Amino acid sequence: MSDRVKLILKIIGFIIIVILLGWGMWALFFRSPGVSVVPGRAVSPPSGQLPDVGTGPGGRVVDTTLDQRNLAPELEPEPTQPDVVAAGGRTVVASLTPSRAEFNTLTPSGSLNYYDERDERFYRINPTGGEPIPLSDQVFRSVSDVAWSNSGSSAILEFPDGSNIFYDFERNIQATLPPEAQEFSFAPNDSQLAYEYIGESESDRWIIKSNPTGEGEEMVQALGKESRNVAVNWSPNNQVVATFREPTSSEGEEVFFVGFNNENFLSLQTNGLGFEGAWSPSGKQMLYSVYRAATNYNPMLHIAGAEGDNIGLGNRSLRIQTWPDKCAFATEEIVYCAVPQFLNEGSGIFREQTFGTQDTIYKIDLISNAASPIAFPESEGGSSFTIETMAVSADGRELYFTDRVSGRIHKLRLR
Repeated sequence: MSDRVKLILKIIGFIIIVILLGWGMWALFFRSPGVSVVPGRAVSPPSGQLPDVGTGPGGRVVDTTLDQRNLAPELEPEPTQPDVVAAGGRTVVASLTPSRAEFNTLTPSGSLNYYDERDERFYRINPTGGEPIPLSDQVFRSVSDVAWSNSGSSAILEFPDGSNIFYDFERNIQATLPPEAQEFSFAPNDSQLAYEYIGESESDRWIIKSNPTGEGEEMVQALGKESRNVAVNWSPNNQVVATFREPTSSEGEEVFFVGFNNENFLSLQTNGLGFEGAWSPSGKQMLYSVYRAATNYNPMLHIAGAEGDNIGLGNRSLRIQTWPDKCAFATEEIVYCAVPQFLNEGSGIFREQTFGTQDTIYKIDLISNAASPIAFPESEGGSSFTIETMAVSADGRELYFTDRVSGRIHKLRLR
């Protein structure tokens, strides 16, 4: 066979292969579905006859053309109403004061005392209802801070110019205290007062104990340059007048309990910095917060023994991120806390980051260490709250709090 014939045969073979490949691609991608195609033969159903229907597995017929007129219209779920009594969800609260209630306190009698900036007077309100009642006819201009006695019948009033006065609302008695005095705390029976005296020199800085009127001064403990690490906070059991914190590492502090007679109390070792503490009702325990890297420098609540040989006993984390001044003891075993729903890293150092954060109220059982949310408080208009202070009624049925925005006192039913 000549080379010319071989070349012609190769060309013809190549053309045939191209035609077959083209047909294969058309059959695969472009032919009508459901028609069996065999190369070289076209198969079509007989004219005028439907294709035979083969047998197959039985099954139910699904009608995709349901009569829409028989369908019930889809309804939007009705919004749930908030609870009246705390039950773990949204809970409506009642406002007790018509305006901001600055420096408020819950008295043993069950009433609430507060300062009204609008007319610069002090009032008392009954949580069961009624109009606020003036504690005194006297006007107190621009009060900057208040330290209430435990009975709520008297208080230390601080003013922007540095002046301090003691005022007894029941007897209308007034006394002037040194302008160098700060951080006031009453004895459990209100018969005495403790405070920091900050003189110009470090040698003239002391924790002082005196009568509420300022008479009978006694120097309890020298402060030197450590005033910022000392918190004057007279204990309910009348044993401790202040706490002093001292860093022991980059992530820990030692807290010392300062007595009245140079007692050598045990100390409390914390697993964090920035100690802030609050006494339990009996003074046997200390609820406190500290922050560290493991908590993103946010405050973590702890509880520990704080009386005599039990100081530091049972020191443990409650795994709740908030501060003690946003908490209120109901009993030695139960405490309620307002817990921010979100904390930016570093809130333990820069607390102002939380001033617009909404709070959830938690109930903490100090026996089991169990903590659970009991209420997302909201106003009748549906607004939530950034809570500043809290208190629980003596019978444990109601919780009172103030919010940062309106400053009013609100009442939430616990049971």
